[in-house]
Amino acid sequence: MTDKKMGPYRLETTIGSGGMGTVYRGIDERTGDKAAIKVLPTGMSNNEGLRERFQREIETLLQLRHPNIVRLFGFGEQDGELFYAMELVDGRSLAEVIVKTPIKSWRTVVRYSLEIASGLRQAHDMGIVHRDIKPANVLITRHDKVKILDFGIARLFGATGVTMAGGIVGTADYMAPEQAFGEGVTPKADLYSLGALMYAMLSRQPPFRGSTIAEILDKLRYSEPIPIDRLATNIPNDLAQLITQLLEKNPDNRVPTARALCRRLEALLELPEDTDFDLNLADHSTRAPVAPGGEYQLKDRVDDLPTIDPQARELAEAPTMQYTSDAAASSGVAPPSPGSDTPSRASDTIITQRRAEGDGSNTRFTTVAEQRQRKSEEDSRRERSNAWLNYLQIGGLIVALGVIVGIMFIAPRKPDADALFSTIENSAEEGDLAGVATQMDDFLERFPEDQRAEYVVQLREELNLRRQENRYRLAANLGRGGQGLHPIEQIYLDAMKLNDYDPMAARDKLQGILLAFGPADSQQGDIARCLVLAERRLKQLNNSLLHQSKQQTATIQQRLEYANSIATDKPDEARRIYVGVIQLLKEQAWGSNLVDEAKRGLNALDNQ
Repeated sequence: MTDKKMGPYRLETTIGSGGMGTVYRGIDERTGDKAAIKVLPTGMSNNEGLRERFQREIETLLQLRHPNIVRLFGFGEQDGELFYAMELVDGRSLAEVIVKTPIKSWRTVVRYSLEIASGLRQAHDMGIVHRDIKPANVLITRHDKVKILDFGIARLFGATGVTMAGGIVGTADYMAPEQAFGEGVTPKADLYSLGALMYAMLSRQPPFRGSTIAEILDKLRYSEPIPIDRLATNIPNDLAQLITQLLEKNPDNRVPTARALCRRLEALLELPEDTDFDLNLADHSTRAPVAPGGEYQLKDRVDDLPTIDPQARELAEAPTMQYTSDAAASSGVAPPSPGSDTPSRASDTIITQRRAEGDGSNTRFTTVAEQRQRKSEEDSRRERSNAWLNYLQIGGLIVALGVIVGIMFIAPRKPDADALFSTIENSAEEGDLAGVATQMDDFLERFPEDQRAEYVVQLREELNLRRQENRYRLAANLGRGGQGLHPIEQIYLDAMKLNDYDPMAARDKLQGILLAFGPADSQQGDIARCLVLAERRLKQLNNSLLHQSKQQTATIQQRLEYANSIATDKPDEARRIYVGVIQLLKEQAWGSNLVDEAKRGLNALDNQ
C-alpha cells in the first residue's frame, strides 16, 4: 500500500517497474473503479521534447478501440510526473502462461495468434506500429481472451532516439532483424514478432537464444531458427510453414499484412486435425535471465488480492535492449536517427504546458472523453476565427466549383481507393471474385503503392486459380483429353477424371505431380497455378479418404465384434463374416489391423 496519488487515482500497490516506467494498481477515488496506472520515468517528464511526444502518442492511442487491445482511460501529470491510466485486466501475461501452464493444443496457439493479429490489423490500418510484441506484453484474461499491452510506448522512446540508458529500446528475442539493426520499422516488424511469439508458444523458447544480447543479435543476423516442426511435432504443416514465413529475415518475404495473416490463421482453424503437439527437445525450458537494471521486477503475488495483475508480469521475458552508444556500436546495432518521426509542435494542453511559477496546482488529468471534447471545442474555435477568410474566398470557390462541375459532366468520376477497396473486400467475403475482376485491375493500376495492394494481388491470383480450375473441370467433363495443355496440366486433368471412381489412384497421381514438378513457387504462370491446385486437391482428397476410412473402420469393427460374440454358438456365420472382412480389406493398407483380427478369429474357429 502506498500513499501516492496520480490525478484522481490513489495508488494501492506497485505491480512492477522497468526502464519504461512503473506500474501501480490504482483506484479512482471519485468512482471506486480500479485501473492500472503507468508512471513514466522522471527523466522523460523533465524533457520538453519527450513531453510533447508523450502527448502526441497518447492522442494517437485514444483512437484504438478494439476488444484485443488494453483500453486507455486517461492521462495526466502529478507533481511533474507523467502518467496514464489503463484497463486493469483480470488474468495473466502470456509469459507466465508459457512458463507455468504451457499450451498443449496447437489450436490454442492459433486462436491466441488470431486475436493478436486482429488487434494489430486495426492498429496498422491506422498507421500505428506496436514495435514491442513479446510474451510480457500479451495478456490472457480469465475468460481466455487476448489483450495487447503497451501500444506506442516503445515508439515513444525509440522514435526520438532516446532511452533511459541513452540507446535503443526493444526486446532482442522477439525483435525483427530490420528493427534490431536500425534499418527502419514497418508493420511487418510486428508480424515478425508475432511469428516469434507463436514459435515460443509451441516450443517454450524464442527462435534464438543466447547468454548475451550480442550473441542473440549475431544469430538474428546470420542464423536460421530450428524449424518449429522439429521442436513441436504433430502440428499441421501449414502452421509450420506460416511461422517460417513470418520469421523471414527479409520483410518482403513475410506475410504481407495483418489482414492477410488473419485469413491464414482462420484457415488453420478450419483444418480437421485436432491433436495436441509434443515437444521434441532434451531441454526446452524457456530462458528466464535476471533482468538488467531498470527492467520490470515482479512482486510476489499477495494472497488477499482478488486478481493477478498481468500488466507487470515479465516472466520468461528476454532482456530489453538499452545500449549505450558504445555497446550498440560493438554489437553492430544502429540506433534510430534522432531526426526520424520528429513531430511538429503539439498544441498546449495539460501535458505540454508546464506549471507556471507560483501556480498552486500540481495535478493535471484528462479522461478520454474530456480530451475528445477539448479537441472538438478547439476545432470549433478555429473554425469561427477563420470565418472571415472563408467569406473572402467564396467568390473564388464559386468559380472553382463551376469548373469542377463542368469536369464532372465531361468525364466520369472514378471511385477513390477506399471506395474501390471496400467494393472488392465485400465481394471477396461473399465469394464473388469474378464480379470485381475489373475493380481489382483498376485498383492495382491506379493505386500500386497503397498498402492494401498486396492483398488485392492475392485476391487477383485466387481468381486466376479459380478460373483455371474451372477450365480443367470443363475439359474433364467434355472429355477433350487435354488438347492444348502442358503435359503437367494433362496429368492433373487425368487425376481429376480418376477422382470420382478411384480417389486412391487420383491421390497417388497428384502426389506424383508434386514430387516430380513441385514446389509451386519453382514454376511460373499456368504451371505454377496447376501445382497450387494439385496441392489443394490433394489436401481435400486426404481429408476425404481419412474420413471415409474412419467410417468404414467403425462399421467393420462392429461386425467383427458381432462375429466374436457368436463364434461359439454360430461358428458358420462367424466364419462367413471373418472371410468377408479379409476379402474386403486385403488390399487396403488402412485395414491391416482389421484383417489381422479377422484371421485370428478364423484360427480360433479352426482350433475349436
